[in-house]
Amino acid sequence: MEEKQLRIGNPIYDVFFKYLLEDTEIARRLLSTIIGEEIIEINILPQEQLSRSERFEIIILRLDFRATIKTKSGEHKKVLIELQKGKQAGDILRFRKYLGGNYQKENLIKVNGKQKTTSLPILTIYFLGFNLKNIKTPAIKVNREYIDLISSEKIDAKEEFVEKLTHNSFIIQIKRMNKSARTELERVLQIFNQSNIAYDTDKILEIKEKHLEENELLNMMAIRLRNAAANETIWNNLELIEEVENVIDHHIRLKQIAREEAELALENAQREKENAQREKENAQREKENADLATKQVQELQKEIEQLKKLLKGK
Repeated sequence: MEEKQLRIGNPIYDVFFKYLLEDTEIARRLLSTIIGEEIIEINILPQEQLSRSERFEIIILRLDFRATIKTKSGEHKKVLIELQKGKQAGDILRFRKYLGGNYQKENLIKVNGKQKTTSLPILTIYFLGFNLKNIKTPAIKVNREYIDLISSEKIDAKEEFVEKLTHNSFIIQIKRMNKSARTELERVLQIFNQSNIAYDTDKILEIKEKHLEENELLNMMAIRLRNAAANETIWNNLELIEEVENVIDHHIRLKQIAREEAELALENAQREKENAQREKENAQREKENADLATKQVQELQKEIEQLKKLLKGK
Protein backbone atom coordinates (compact mmCIF):
# COMPACT_ATOMS: atom_id res chain seq x y z
CA MET A 1 0.00 0.00 0.00
CA GLU A 2 1.37 3.38 -1.04
CA GLU A 3 2.14 5.77 1.82
CA LYS A 4 0.00 8.89 2.01
CA GLN A 5 1.76 12.12 1.18
CA LEU A 6 0.87 15.74 1.78
CA ARG A 7 1.49 18.23 -1.03
CA ILE A 8 2.79 21.52 0.33
CA GLY A 9 4.16 24.78 -1.06
CA ASN A 10 7.94 24.60 -1.40
CA PRO A 11 9.33 27.10 1.15
CA ILE A 12 12.49 27.60 -0.88
CA TYR A 13 10.25 29.99 -2.81
CA ASP A 14 9.93 33.35 -1.08
CA VAL A 15 6.15 33.61 -1.22
CA PHE A 16 5.72 30.28 0.59
CA PHE A 17 8.56 30.99 3.00
CA LYS A 18 7.12 34.38 3.96
CA TYR A 19 3.62 32.95 4.36
CA LEU A 20 5.00 30.23 6.64
CA LEU A 21 6.84 32.65 8.93
CA GLU A 22 3.94 35.11 9.13
CA ASP A 23 2.36 32.65 11.56
CA THR A 24 4.03 33.92 14.73
CA GLU A 25 3.54 30.65 16.65
CA ILE A 26 5.30 28.73 13.89
CA ALA A 27 7.99 31.42 13.75
CA ARG A 28 8.43 31.27 17.54
CA ARG A 29 8.81 27.50 17.64
CA LEU A 30 10.95 27.21 14.50
CA LEU A 31 13.36 29.96 15.53
CA SER A 32 13.51 28.57 19.07
CA THR A 33 14.58 25.22 17.65
CA ILE A 34 17.24 26.82 15.46
CA ILE A 35 18.83 29.00 18.15
CA GLY A 36 18.48 26.36 20.88
CA GLU A 37 16.79 28.72 23.35
CA GLU A 38 13.13 29.19 24.24
CA ILE A 39 11.47 32.21 22.65
CA ILE A 40 8.55 33.11 24.90
CA GLU A 41 7.31 36.07 22.86
CA ILE A 42 7.86 37.14 19.26
CA ASN A 43 6.60 39.91 16.99
CA ILE A 44 7.30 40.31 13.31
CA LEU A 45 8.45 43.84 12.53
CA PRO A 46 6.98 45.73 9.54
CA GLN A 47 10.17 46.09 7.53
CA GLU A 48 10.11 42.93 5.49
CA GLN A 49 11.92 43.56 2.22
CA LEU A 50 12.37 41.72 -1.04
CA SER A 51 15.39 43.22 -2.72
CA ARG A 52 17.67 42.63 -5.65
CA SER A 53 21.23 43.85 -5.77
CA GLU A 54 22.32 46.56 -8.21
CA ARG A 55 24.04 43.89 -10.31
CA PHE A 56 20.96 41.64 -10.17
CA GLU A 57 23.05 38.74 -8.86
CA ILE A 58 20.99 37.87 -5.82
CA ILE A 59 17.50 38.20 -4.44
CA ILE A 60 17.16 38.45 -0.67
CA LEU A 61 14.04 38.11 1.45
CA ARG A 62 14.40 39.82 4.80
CA LEU A 63 12.22 39.44 7.90
CA ASP A 64 12.91 41.03 11.28
CA PHE A 65 11.48 39.80 14.57
CA ARG A 66 11.56 41.33 18.03
CA ALA A 67 11.70 38.47 20.51
CA THR A 68 11.96 37.74 24.22
CA ILE A 69 14.21 34.77 24.94
CA LYS A 70 14.30 32.73 28.12
CA THR A 71 17.92 31.75 28.57
CA LYS A 72 19.10 28.51 30.12
CA SER A 73 19.81 30.43 33.33
CA GLY A 74 16.16 31.55 33.45
CA GLU A 75 16.93 35.14 32.46
CA HIS A 76 14.59 36.92 30.03
CA LYS A 77 16.31 38.98 27.37
CA LYS A 78 14.94 40.93 24.43
CA VAL A 79 16.67 40.53 21.09
CA LEU A 80 16.24 41.48 17.46
CA ILE A 81 16.27 38.42 15.20
CA GLU A 82 17.22 39.31 11.65
CA LEU A 83 16.29 36.60 9.18
CA GLN A 84 17.55 36.74 5.61
CA LYS A 85 16.95 34.27 2.82
CA GLY A 86 19.12 34.38 -0.29
CA LYS A 87 18.79 32.39 -3.51
CA GLN A 88 22.29 32.70 -4.92
CA ALA A 89 25.79 33.54 -3.79
CA GLY A 90 27.44 36.71 -5.02
CA ASP A 91 26.37 39.81 -3.14
CA ILE A 92 27.70 39.59 0.40
CA LEU A 93 27.53 43.38 0.67
CA ARG A 94 23.73 43.22 0.55
CA PHE A 95 23.65 40.96 3.61
CA ARG A 96 26.08 43.28 5.37
CA LYS A 97 24.03 46.35 4.46
CA TYR A 98 20.87 44.96 6.08
CA LEU A 99 22.79 43.94 9.18
CA GLY A 100 24.39 47.38 9.41
CA GLY A 101 20.95 48.98 9.15
CA ASN A 102 19.71 47.02 12.16
CA TYR A 103 22.74 47.99 14.21
CA GLN A 104 21.77 51.63 13.64
CA LYS A 105 18.15 51.21 14.74
CA GLU A 106 16.57 51.80 18.12
CA ASN A 107 13.61 49.68 19.17
CA LEU A 108 10.65 50.59 21.36
CA ILE A 109 10.32 48.11 24.21
CA LYS A 110 8.50 47.94 27.53
CA VAL A 111 10.59 47.82 30.72
CA ASN A 112 8.85 47.64 34.11
CA GLY A 113 5.62 48.76 32.47
CA LYS A 114 7.23 51.80 30.80
CA GLN A 115 8.02 52.33 27.13
CA LYS A 116 11.63 53.10 26.25
CA THR A 117 13.77 53.14 23.13
CA THR A 118 16.97 51.14 23.09
CA SER A 119 19.23 49.20 20.76
CA LEU A 120 18.75 45.46 21.08
CA PRO A 121 21.27 42.62 20.80
CA ILE A 122 21.03 41.00 17.37
CA LEU A 123 20.83 37.38 16.24
CA THR A 124 21.12 36.68 12.53
CA ILE A 125 19.65 33.65 10.78
CA TYR A 126 20.46 33.01 7.12
CA PHE A 127 18.46 30.56 5.01
CA LEU A 128 20.53 29.87 1.89
CA GLY A 129 19.12 28.52 -1.36
CA PHE A 130 22.65 27.78 -2.52
CA ASN A 131 25.49 25.68 -1.09
CA LEU A 132 28.50 27.09 0.69
CA LYS A 133 31.64 25.78 -0.96
CA ASN A 134 33.59 24.52 2.04
CA ILE A 135 30.89 23.63 4.60
CA LYS A 136 28.79 20.52 3.97
CA THR A 137 26.57 20.41 7.07
CA PRO A 138 23.03 21.81 6.62
CA ALA A 139 23.00 23.85 9.85
CA ILE A 140 25.76 26.00 11.31
CA LYS A 141 26.07 28.17 14.41
CA VAL A 142 28.74 30.86 14.50
CA ASN A 143 29.11 31.33 18.23
CA ARG A 144 30.80 34.15 20.14
CA GLU A 145 32.88 33.54 23.23
CA TYR A 146 34.36 35.93 25.75
CA ILE A 147 38.03 34.98 26.17
CA ASP A 148 40.45 36.46 28.71
CA LEU A 149 43.48 37.25 26.54
CA ILE A 150 45.77 37.21 29.58
CA SER A 151 44.84 33.80 30.96
CA SER A 152 43.24 32.38 27.77
CA GLU A 153 40.29 31.30 29.93
CA LYS A 154 36.65 31.57 28.90
CA ILE A 155 34.66 34.33 30.64
CA ASP A 156 31.12 33.31 31.58
CA ALA A 157 29.88 36.81 32.42
CA LYS A 158 28.02 38.85 29.78
CA GLU A 159 28.31 42.58 29.21
CA GLU A 160 25.64 44.77 27.57
CA PHE A 161 28.27 46.81 25.72
CA VAL A 162 29.69 43.67 24.09
CA GLU A 163 26.30 42.03 23.47
CA LYS A 164 25.07 45.02 21.48
CA LEU A 165 28.16 45.27 19.30
CA THR A 166 28.60 41.60 18.41
CA HIS A 167 26.22 38.81 17.52
CA ASN A 168 25.78 35.07 16.98
CA SER A 169 24.77 33.78 13.57
CA PHE A 170 22.89 30.71 12.38
CA ILE A 171 23.11 29.45 8.80
CA ILE A 172 20.74 26.94 7.21
CA GLN A 173 21.77 25.43 3.86
CA ILE A 174 18.44 24.36 2.42
CA LYS A 175 19.92 22.24 -0.36
CA ARG A 176 22.11 20.26 2.03
CA MET A 177 19.23 18.82 4.08
CA ASN A 178 19.69 15.13 4.91
CA LYS A 179 16.95 12.66 4.05
CA SER A 180 17.27 11.03 7.48
CA ALA A 181 16.85 13.17 10.60
CA ARG A 182 18.99 12.51 13.67
CA THR A 183 18.08 15.52 15.84
CA GLU A 184 15.01 17.62 16.59
CA LEU A 185 16.46 20.42 14.46
CA GLU A 186 16.92 18.11 11.47
CA ARG A 187 13.39 16.74 11.90
CA VAL A 188 11.93 20.26 11.90
CA LEU A 189 14.05 21.37 8.94
CA GLN A 190 12.68 18.49 6.84
CA ILE A 191 10.00 21.00 5.83
CA PHE A 192 12.68 22.50 3.52
CA ASN A 193 14.09 19.21 2.21
CA GLN A 194 14.40 19.54 -1.57
CA SER A 195 14.62 15.77 -2.07
CA ASN A 196 10.83 15.82 -1.54
CA ILE A 197 10.14 17.84 -4.70
CA ALA A 198 6.97 16.68 -6.47
CA TYR A 199 7.18 14.87 -9.80
CA ASP A 200 5.19 17.56 -11.65
CA THR A 201 6.60 20.85 -10.30
CA ASP A 202 9.47 22.02 -8.11
CA LYS A 203 7.13 24.51 -6.44
CA ILE A 204 5.52 21.66 -4.50
CA LEU A 205 7.03 19.27 -1.95
CA GLU A 206 5.49 15.92 -1.03
CA ILE A 207 5.98 14.84 2.60
CA LYS A 208 4.94 11.50 4.01
CA GLU A 209 2.11 11.92 6.50
CA LYS A 210 3.66 9.41 8.92
CA HIS A 211 6.63 11.74 9.36
CA LEU A 212 4.28 14.62 10.17
CA GLU A 213 2.58 12.58 12.87
CA GLU A 214 5.91 12.17 14.62
CA ASN A 215 6.57 15.91 15.06
CA GLU A 216 3.99 18.52 16.07
CA LEU A 217 5.86 21.55 14.71
CA LEU A 218 6.63 19.82 11.42
CA ASN A 219 2.94 18.99 11.12
CA MET A 220 1.93 22.62 11.86
CA MET A 221 4.27 23.93 9.17
CA ALA A 222 3.15 21.33 6.65
CA ILE A 223 -0.53 22.19 7.16
CA ARG A 224 0.18 25.91 6.72
CA LEU A 225 2.17 25.26 3.57
CA ARG A 226 -0.58 22.93 2.30
CA ASN A 227 -3.00 25.82 2.73
CA ALA A 228 -0.56 28.10 0.94
CA ALA A 229 -0.37 25.65 -1.96
CA ALA A 230 -4.15 25.91 -2.29
CA ASN A 231 -4.16 29.72 -2.08
CA GLU A 232 -4.80 31.31 -5.48
CA THR A 233 -3.46 34.72 -4.38
CA ILE A 234 -0.13 33.20 -3.38
CA TRP A 235 0.19 31.43 -6.74
CA ASN A 236 -0.66 34.66 -8.54
CA ASN A 237 2.07 36.44 -6.54
CA LEU A 238 4.52 33.65 -7.35
CA GLU A 239 3.72 33.88 -11.06
CA LEU A 240 4.06 37.67 -10.94
CA ILE A 241 7.47 37.43 -9.24
CA GLU A 242 8.63 34.89 -11.80
CA GLU A 243 7.42 37.11 -14.65
CA VAL A 244 9.31 40.06 -13.17
CA GLU A 245 12.43 37.92 -12.71
CA ASN A 246 12.16 36.68 -16.30
CA VAL A 247 11.91 40.26 -17.54
CA ILE A 248 14.90 41.22 -15.42
CA ASP A 249 16.87 38.17 -16.57
CA HIS A 250 16.00 39.02 -20.20
CA HIS A 251 17.13 42.59 -19.55
CA ILE A 252 20.37 41.26 -18.04
CA ARG A 253 20.96 39.04 -21.07
CA LEU A 254 20.38 41.98 -23.43
CA LYS A 255 22.78 44.11 -21.40
CA GLN A 256 25.32 41.29 -21.44
CA ILE A 257 24.98 40.89 -25.22
CA ALA A 258 25.29 44.66 -25.70
CA ARG A 259 28.33 44.71 -23.40
CA GLU A 260 29.96 41.84 -25.28
CA GLU A 261 29.23 43.51 -28.64
CA ALA A 262 30.63 46.80 -27.37
CA GLU A 263 33.75 45.04 -26.07
CA LEU A 264 34.15 43.26 -29.41
CA ALA A 265 33.70 46.53 -31.32
CA LEU A 266 36.26 48.16 -29.02
CA GLU A 267 38.71 45.31 -29.61
CA ASN A 268 38.18 45.57 -33.38
CA ALA A 269 38.63 49.34 -33.27
CA GLN A 270 41.79 48.87 -31.22
CA ARG A 271 43.11 46.32 -33.70
CA GLU A 272 42.29 48.64 -36.62
CA LYS A 273 44.02 51.48 -34.82
CA GLU A 274 47.07 49.28 -34.21
CA ASN A 275 47.04 48.14 -37.86
CA ALA A 276 46.77 51.74 -39.03
CA GLN A 277 49.64 52.67 -36.73
CA ARG A 278 51.74 49.81 -38.10
CA GLU A 279 50.92 50.86 -41.70
CA LYS A 280 51.87 54.42 -40.84
CA GLU A 281 55.12 53.23 -39.33
CA ASN A 282 55.81 51.02 -42.37
CA ALA A 283 55.09 53.93 -44.71
CA GLN A 284 57.39 56.12 -42.66
CA ARG A 285 60.16 53.51 -42.83
CA GLU A 286 59.64 53.15 -46.62
CA LYS A 287 59.84 56.92 -47.00
CA GLU A 288 62.99 57.03 -44.91
CA ASN A 289 64.49 54.19 -46.96
CA ALA A 290 63.51 55.94 -50.20
CA ASP A 291 65.00 59.23 -48.98
CA LEU A 292 68.16 57.40 -47.95
CA ALA A 293 68.39 55.70 -51.35
CA THR A 294 67.84 59.03 -53.12
CA LYS A 295 70.55 60.62 -51.01
CA GLN A 296 72.93 57.76 -51.77
CA VAL A 297 72.21 58.06 -55.51
CA GLN A 298 72.83 61.80 -55.37
CA GLU A 299 76.13 61.31 -53.54
CA LEU A 300 77.16 58.66 -56.06
CA GLN A 301 76.36 61.01 -58.95
CA LYS A 302 78.51 63.70 -57.33
CA GLU A 303 81.41 61.26 -57.07
CA ILE A 304 80.96 60.29 -60.73
CA GLU A 305 80.98 63.95 -61.79
CA GLN A 306 84.13 64.56 -59.81
CA LEU A 307 85.82 61.55 -61.43
CA LYS A 308 84.82 62.82 -64.89
CA LYS A 309 86.40 66.19 -64.16
CA LEU A 310 89.60 64.54 -63.01
CA LEU A 311 89.79 62.45 -66.17
CA LYS A 312 89.30 65.51 -68.40
CA GLY A 313 92.07 67.38 -66.60
CA LYS A 314 94.53 64.66 -67.43
